[in-house]
Amino acid sequence: MRRMSPTNAIARLALIGLCALGACGDDEVTPPADQVDAGGGGTSPDAAASGPMVTIDDGQLQGEIDGSSSRFLGIPFAQPPVGALRWKAPVPNDPWDGVRDATAFGPRCAQLESLQGDASEDEDCLYLNVWTPYPAPTGQLPVMVWFHGGGNQAGGTADLVPLGVGGLFYDGRALAERYGVVVVTTSYRLGPLGFFYHPALADEGSPLGNQGLLDQRRALEWVRDNIAAFGGDPANVTIFGESAGSQDVCLQMAAPGSAGLFHRGISESGGCTTRVSTTADAEAGAAAFTEAMGCAEADDTLACLRDVPPGQLLMPAPIEGAPPDTLPGGDGYQGGTPSWGFGPLVDGEVIPDQPRALFDAGQAADVPYILGTNTDEGTLFHIGATPVTSAEELLAALERRFGAAAASTIAAAYPLADFESPDAALQRITGDAGLVCPTHDTARRAAAAGRDVWMYNFDYPLPIPGLEFLGATHGAEIAFVFGSVEGAEQDVVGDPIRQYWSRFAAAGDPNGGKSLAWPAFAPEADARMNFSTELQVVPDFRAAPCAMWRSLYDAQFTE
Repeated sequence: MRRMSPTNAIARLALIGLCALGACGDDEVTPPADQVDAGGGGTSPDAAASGPMVTIDDGQLQGEIDGSSSRFLGIPFAQPPVGALRWKAPVPNDPWDGVRDATAFGPRCAQLESLQGDASEDEDCLYLNVWTPYPAPTGQLPVMVWFHGGGNQAGGTADLVPLGVGGLFYDGRALAERYGVVVVTTSYRLGPLGFFYHPALADEGSPLGNQGLLDQRRALEWVRDNIAAFGGDPANVTIFGESAGSQDVCLQMAAPGSAGLFHRGISESGGCTTRVSTTADAEAGAAAFTEAMGCAEADDTLACLRDVPPGQLLMPAPIEGAPPDTLPGGDGYQGGTPSWGFGPLVDGEVIPDQPRALFDAGQAADVPYILGTNTDEGTLFHIGATPVTSAEELLAALERRFGAAAASTIAAAYPLADFESPDAALQRITGDAGLVCPTHDTARRAAAAGRDVWMYNFDYPLPIPGLEFLGATHGAEIAFVFGSVEGAEQDVVGDPIRQYWSRFAAAGDPNGGKSLAWPAFAPEADARMNFSTELQVVPDFRAAPCAMWRSLYDAQFTE
């Protein structure tokens, strides 16, 4: 397996700061995405009979035995979104003849290089993977469908644990073989290919952005139609995800067209009830992007853009005039990092209104919901950044990011006497502003609308030698949710999480057995489960700073 040096790994962390981390030591290591079948699996009437077989609507699949589970990889759930289908809603896949080999992951969706993996220019990337207990279950088991993180710009289902540690990050084996769950991990289009807005799309009846969200919906439709063949219950589906995938879970709850395709939700580090960009916000970026691609004067703008190679579409926004990246505080505090801004949109159809309005009106999916975050969410995003070293530098960094009017209010909510350094305060602010308090905001609104809600905090440091200083940083829980860490931590920290998650998937309530009772969350009674070496229920987690952030979030809707 290819491994990177610690120095190079840290450099890539500093460059991206978006994806989740963990540690893994599984004996059966899945090769990197650039070493798997680039065609996402092929068909062969002479496929060996040694692997498990299933028949789905599109044809026969042959997978492989993985410990006490079976896995089926690289299953197409939509036609390749290439050529005229670029930026269209996903189209159901065509059936195949013979037996399709399902032992290799499909290619990564087009993206730039990141900590999560190599760059890709593949648009033919709409594939999913299934793990199910082996021998095949005789009944119908709960199903869990995973949306990976990566800012909706990066990542894939074959991501390896970062930093060259090796091992499959989103490995469904443990949940399948030890907890009786059928696990699905799915890809979706990313960045300018998955969240592209242009007003001309309306004229041809194509979605105005949110193509990646529609890919996720299409995967859920595939699960509804096919998961019974793997022993899964199509009437008992939990969607779960981390970071951007966590936000996407929340957005699927707000999307009326996804109603009925899932029955529980788990958001790990991300909500969706702070302000989501609108198509009006995207107008200027769409015009600038079209000009940068050389299509502003074309007779048929979309035809011109569809002829642009995916690698060119992925080029970063120009940085002329941007402040130097050596300003104290790091990338998020430079006064505006150039970006084309491709991400989820309130488009009037897939997301018909601001998600907070849909939650408040009781129009979000009426399903049980677990949400939570990690103690040190912000530390990851400051690796390699120039630290702030004084109260004055901290206030200047806050002014660049949040504006002069809000900076003093934010600084007052984080007294420097409470932190080891001004930079530690800024790291806490980063995590609270972007992850901890937005997730809390969504939990409050879901509970106020009558949904059954449970909240958690993950409080166990990264089990990677040399990176303990990051604490329980962004994404640190993933390897414990999937069981991809060996050692005592897996039993002490990971097993309770997987027990709660799998019980929730089975019955819509994480409680049961001899486990510590996890109290339901209420807007004015914030009790959440704290996952560490000991389970503990903690009250009013970061109540004061999150109340301050709620006032700032609310102000975005009145300005």
